[in-house]
Amino acid sequence: MNTLLDTLARWRPFKALVVGDFMLDQLVYGNADRLTPEAPVPVLHVQREESRPGGAANVCLDLAAMHASVETFGIVGSDAAGQALRQLLADAGISAAGIVEDAARPTTIKRSLIGMAQHRHPQRMFRVDYESKDAIPAEVADRLLASFERALAGASVVCIEDYNKGVCSERVCQEVIRLARRAGVPVLIDPAAIGDYTKYRGATTITPNRAEAALAAGVKIAPDATPIEHADLAKKLLRDLDLETIVVTLDRHGAL
Repeated sequence: MNTLLDTLARWRPFKALVVGDFMLDQLVYGNADRLTPEAPVPVLHVQREESRPGGAANVCLDLAAMHASVETFGIVGSDAAGQALRQLLADAGISAAGIVEDAARPTTIKRSLIGMAQHRHPQRMFRVDYESKDAIPAEVADRLLASFERALAGASVVCIEDYNKGVCSERVCQEVIRLARRAGVPVLIDPAAIGDYTKYRGATTITPNRAEAALAAGVKIAPDATPIEHADLAKKLLRDLDLETIVVTLDRHGAL
């Protein structure tokens, strides 16, 4: 405990660069007290709407709460959702200068419809996604990487937040890792749920959950496996990807 308190006492502001898939979370709240006469489908009588930074943008809020100066590198569309996301980041004191507009794709939106029966117990009824998973064009990647390289001086950490929406291609990930390693800046990766982690090779650490780690390692593991039973697949990823460390999150069992 003393070590933790000493560390917190020495805490100082730092600079963090976040690369990844930026999203807008839209929450639509209302009352769901009846079904339509045409079919057994709930009717949501909308009472209010709320927008929040999501995906990589939510990580930026967490870093800002830790007194970081945060700079962002991702893609939005030329649309109202992209403008709203930029404004939400600006309102939180987070620079959106590194976010590139791509008119050929929409800003990723996760819209949740949340109903209350008899004005009690809000429950998510449905989610509507607006997104493109296409890889970003080379010209857009060039602009993103150029902005990232200019911002790297003085950074304490780089975070890659990959939700498999097309921004974190192998080229983008490997170039970010190369530039950061050359500058002596650690790279922390929240990986996507994909079967090949090659694009993360050379990072400082990655943080898959147990299912993501097993998928990437090509290893089957029982759902009720103990934490230590995940050690072999963690070591395999550590070795194959030339990482310094790996953290496998194990839900109710903590992390390994």
